[in-house]
Amino acid sequence: MFMKIIKFTLLFLLSGLFTQLSAQDIHWSLYNMSPLTLNPALTGSYLGTARIGGIYRDQAFNVTGATGYTTPSFYIDAPIVAIGKRDWIGIGGMFYADEAGSASLTNQGAYASIAYHKALDKKGNTLLSFGLQGGMLSRDIDANELRFGDEVLGELQTGTFTQTPENRSNLGGSSAFNLNAGVMLTARLNKLTDLNIGLSFQNILSPKYALDNTQTANTPKGSRDLPLAFKLHGQFNFSLSDKWILSPTFLYNQAYTSSELQVQSMVGYKINDKDPMIVKLGPGYRLGDAFEILLGVDYKSFRFGASYDLTVSDLSDVNNGQGAFEFALSYIIKIFKAPTVKPVVICPRL
Repeated sequence: MFMKIIKFTLLFLLSGLFTQLSAQDIHWSLYNMSPLTLNPALTGSYLGTARIGGIYRDQAFNVTGATGYTTPSFYIDAPIVAIGKRDWIGIGGMFYADEAGSASLTNQGAYASIAYHKALDKKGNTLLSFGLQGGMLSRDIDANELRFGDEVLGELQTGTFTQTPENRSNLGGSSAFNLNAGVMLTARLNKLTDLNIGLSFQNILSPKYALDNTQTANTPKGSRDLPLAFKLHGQFNFSLSDKWILSPTFLYNQAYTSSELQVQSMVGYKINDKDPMIVKLGPGYRLGDAFEILLGVDYKSFRFGASYDLTVSDLSDVNNGQGAFEFALSYIIKIFKAPTVKPVVICPRL
């Protein structure tokens, strides 16, 4: 029964690779440390009372004259309602703000998430999770910092830069309601191995999300809509010994007509059994773009991650191979009610 469930879920998830989906999305190397942007089915998917975390990315910092290529994000989630002995519901919320370029092109999102986690066996070793996420997207740009072709040409001819107001008259901010959804399978195969595989869909409602508000008869229908997109992701954890852990992961994105595949593998070492700390290190590769150096530390309820991207694409000619760095931190709050112990009075018989 268990193997049939595994095979069916894998077939369902892999079938998404051949679906023509696309979207605009934020970009992480430490994608597993930003669970609510990865898949809403991860909402409340942990052992604890509440979880809070954040991640920050800075890219193109070594490009001359480049400013504003930053992405901070914050989230909080909690498993709030137990259903039966092994099922539960989690809720959460997250916010991100992506700023790019000298004109401060800003994409922001604020979402609320809910997920249902269903145990597929009596011991709760296999879970199937469903998540739904809704929120507002907003987009803006500082049009006064843009330079258009006719303005540059005029500057070359006259030596003086003059803005053309009509170039900016139709540019402005926009906002729209958006909806995401996801499914995830989590399974403990044995005492030494566990895995999770998920599929998430973004922009289900295809909201209008354009900076240029000009609408003409020649404007293609739907060209200003944010198209549907998907992410396929997975993580496998192998206990090699009492001290060593191996964790390979992958993430496949489909965005507009382009796709992206990231593969990573981290090796963890447990420092101390009494005061558990796991130090993790490993490589990653974003196909055709960058090599990734990954570092992580798990200490009690804290998780810390850092990454550095080494560009291998043509962009390396501009940024000298220095692509991006990220930092991420999360903390799981555990508030468990202490058991009430009733004293036992022993009355000896005479």
